[in-house]
Amino acid sequence: MAKAKSNEEGKAPKEAGKKGRKNGLSFVSIVLIGIFCSALILSFGFGLRHIHFKSSPSVKNSERLLAMGKPREALEVLNKLPATGKRPGSKAQIHRGKVLYAVLMQQMRQEKWGSYGIDPDNWIKNPLAAEAEQCFLDAMALAPKDPEPRQILGNLYREQGRFADSEIILRSALELDDSNSEAFLTLGLLYAEGGRLEVAHKALMAAWELDEGNAQIAKNIAYFYRFYANVPESSIVWFSRYIDCDPQRDPEINLIRAELRDLLERYPEFEGYRRNPNERVNRGRNKAFKPPVGRQLF
Repeated sequence: MAKAKSNEEGKAPKEAGKKGRKNGLSFVSIVLIGIFCSALILSFGFGLRHIHFKSSPSVKNSERLLAMGKPREALEVLNKLPATGKRPGSKAQIHRGKVLYAVLMQQMRQEKWGSYGIDPDNWIKNPLAAEAEQCFLDAMALAPKDPEPRQILGNLYREQGRFADSEIILRSALELDDSNSEAFLTLGLLYAEGGRLEVAHKALMAAWELDEGNAQIAKNIAYFYRFYANVPESSIVWFSRYIDCDPQRDPEINLIRAELRDLLERYPEFEGYRRNPNERVNRGRNKAFKPPVGRQLF
């Protein structure tokens, strides 16, 4: 009886050990859980770092916000940058000027352009415009051979109704870089608004030659034909070309679609002008444009 009892007592620990192994986790499971938890912690850490990077004050974050159409947020980021005591470089001045200009345009739209044109000498007499102008002038002083601040400043002057200043600064930008499509576009708009339709047409076509497929250029050429040159068939072609460029972020796209529908209803005989398959609409961007030797800029 004593022997039987000892055998039963010996079996009990063995059975308990087997039961414990069945209920516990295997070594492989423990390793996999550890790997999963480590990956989770790392992902959380990288996520926090990414959020911190995206929200921290830096020029890159300001540029990102401006590209997203959030100029006010971009300006807030710039204003939070720590003072270094160093004079900002030309690129920093250009970016700040762009942000201020974008904030100004957004503010004017929200105010429905209520203050626009009150002063005949300066149609947009606003502290933001004055500060943006100074940024571009400082950038020009720092980098006199850079056409970018001149091109943007020329557009600001055009918006302000300072047409003589705008023409001078835009022509100086083209003297530095005769492949600047934005400068040609702005100059074309300036001439159109001044009633100089022939040279306006030349400048707009030069802009398109330099950057075929650019939706903004196509849109402004369409506006030129629609409201200045009064050539409805050509405006139909260029409004259609603008839509073909797929400008998804342009807030005016629905207005232009409505304008195109209205034109086609008014002039059904021009339906065939809507698209010309022989035109090389999207041949490429930033194509080099070299005018003939000795050519004068308008």
